[in-house]
Amino acid sequence: MSVTLVSGVTGVGLSSVCQAVRGKLADDYKLINFGDVMLEQAATAGITTDRSELATLTQTQTRRLQRRAGEFIADEATQTNIILSTHLAVETESGYVQGLPDEVLDDVAPKAFILVEANPETILNRRAEAHSGTVTATERKIAFEQHLNRSAALQYARDQDAPVQFLENEGSIAEAADRLAANL
Repeated sequence: MSVTLVSGVTGVGLSSVCQAVRGKLADDYKLINFGDVMLEQAATAGITTDRSELATLTQTQTRRLQRRAGEFIADEATQTNIILSTHLAVETESGYVQGLPDEVLDDVAPKAFILVEANPETILNRRAEAHSGTVTATERKIAFEQHLNRSAALQYARDQDAPVQFLENEGSIAEAADRLAANL
């Protein structure tokens, strides 16, 4: 079985595209959101049940949760093909950190990386819609986050000897999901 890692910045439509593609695939594919697994691990450890609090954890706590999540995903990948939805660069109170430290990347061992992107203006508008018009990001910050995501993907792909693919999400979710399904 294999893991295909699908990543994009907040507001690009990553969750929507991944959910739509999951509906198009056979039952031998499972969609896992890395952040959801981290939150489950945090709740089990009595750390937090609030996803927004994950960004406030210490780097040590974050790495432990990432490691536990990676081990869970690696175990799941022995049973079925995984579509792993995640962020490759994660904003915390102290700055951006790796979404998949080396040991987690080795556990998960993706066979391919797919980057979902859109124009920063599109992403900014999506974020505003999702948060009733209150957004602190700018187009420049979103462009920076997409650049970080690309850089991380290239580094991770090199370390895993896996390809990086680009998936534009400017049109409909269904169209993007069709293109993603064709790459799995």
